[in-house]
Amino acid sequence: MNLQPYIASGILELYVLDLLSQDEKIGVERMLKVYPLLKEEVLAIENALENYAHANAIKPSKKLEKEITEIVHNLAIEQDISFEQLPIINEYSNYHNWLPLINQIKPHIIDGGIFTKVLKYNDEISQVLVVSEINIPEEVHDNELESFLILEGNCECIVSGKSRFMGPGDFMAIPLYEPHDVIIKSKQVTAILQRVKV
Repeated sequence: MNLQPYIASGILELYVLDLLSQDEKIGVERMLKVYPLLKEEVLAIENALENYAHANAIKPSKKLEKEITEIVHNLAIEQDISFEQLPIINEYSNYHNWLPLINQIKPHIIDGGIFTKVLKYNDEISQVLVVSEINIPEEVHDNELESFLILEGNCECIVSGKSRFMGPGDFMAIPLYEPHDVIIKSKQVTAILQRVKV
């Protein structure tokens, strides 16, 4: 069979790019099983596209590259979280990774409506476990970026008069100079509170 018209039709390129309908895709896969030459052509197309991508890749800025590297590194730390090496919390944090660690130190009974335990403290950052049954009064920060990750419970965070309902897994970064307070909406809320010096 002369396969050149089939190859020249562009259907193999569309197959590699996953732009075919399900029926067309099945048809190409049948042809690939019957004709080894078509498999070779598909590999050549894949290699050509990969080479094109490398040749035309745009290198990210140093700042973006650093941010991406830090996020990936931080997520790796979070996978093997320990009290000796705590990750920075951010919008990519997975609260499920924190729960087993925090449950080792979380109290069963809270005296005075709120429990706090410093997890990490140095010149640049502090992280505190907060378990609260009471509302957190309004505060404003001018020299540190505050953020928190909700681990358990529900609350309403009000920043400069704008309200946001939050539950397990939700992350919030508080801008500098913005008044904010927290209203507890469940029996208690467990969160990681983080402050980074600016």
